[in-house]
Amino acid sequence: MTISDKPRVWLDMDPGIDDSWALVVGMSQCDVQGISTVAGNVPLANTFGNAKRIMSVIGEQAPPIIPGADHPLLTPLVTAREFHGEGGVGAWEGGGAEEVPVGTVRVWNWWASHPEALQQTHLIATGPLTNLGVALLAHPELADRFASVTLMCGALPGTQLDKAQEFNVYVDPQAADLVFHWGKRVQLIGINVCHTALIPIADLKRLSQYGRVGEMLSRMLSFYSERSRGEGGDPGAFPIDDVVAVAAVARPEFFTWQELPLAVVREGPLRGTVVVSPVDLKRPPVRVAVSVDAAAFRNWVWESMEHYRPGARRA
Repeated sequence: MTISDKPRVWLDMDPGIDDSWALVVGMSQCDVQGISTVAGNVPLANTFGNAKRIMSVIGEQAPPIIPGADHPLLTPLVTAREFHGEGGVGAWEGGGAEEVPVGTVRVWNWWASHPEALQQTHLIATGPLTNLGVALLAHPELADRFASVTLMCGALPGTQLDKAQEFNVYVDPQAADLVFHWGKRVQLIGINVCHTALIPIADLKRLSQYGRVGEMLSRMLSFYSERSRGEGGDPGAFPIDDVVAVAAVARPEFFTWQELPLAVVREGPLRGTVVVSPVDLKRPPVRVAVSVDAAAFRNWVWESMEHYRPGARRA
């Protein structure tokens, strides 16, 4: 696949272990225009530093890496260190915090001042939606700037879930609701779909074929898989939610879709629940993933990793 065949994307993430694999796969399968980080799985200093260090292992010319929000719009930050480790990268020793210097341009202002970088570019958001929520408040014209906006968050309303809330919407429900209200060409990849696209834990031995990148992911995923195994109903497998969101842009034919207007419960015991919006609010429809071809997805993940096999030619 040549660069001209790859979709142009911007990755907005909170690395995080499954975000890290999403970044690795995204750099293989997409033309990445930029990476922005947000507080979520771990604080912003960790997500910002992790993105930089992961790119140094990938070893390709890094796109802009821009910091974003260090806390949700209205609520204290909730992290997921129990799944991702204290620094967000499990047992990998290469991660580390990097404080954002005072005065650094944040991503919403960067987007507003670099419209050429966003032309025909698909935004893929795999963390809390704070960066996009702030962007819509500060620069409303950004609502129509991206070719599409793919969100790994929430779930298709009415589906049976294997956990009480999806993390990204729960952390910043106000930002998620803003995106569903004002965003254009939004598509939702919920955990009801992600938790059918599981990776068998036994398959992780395949990472040894992929040099430094495979070694990095192996150290991360040995930690993460033991904590997330069983989500989706198979105790011998685990989900990689954020990689599914990259697949939705790179290989949309893997998915079936439904259009629904959506809203988010922003407080109370159902905080973070995605619901169908009342008709009188006249919200635009969101393209919601209903199902994914799990076998095709898994094959695509491992095909993507061939990019990192030592000696492989990189397009």
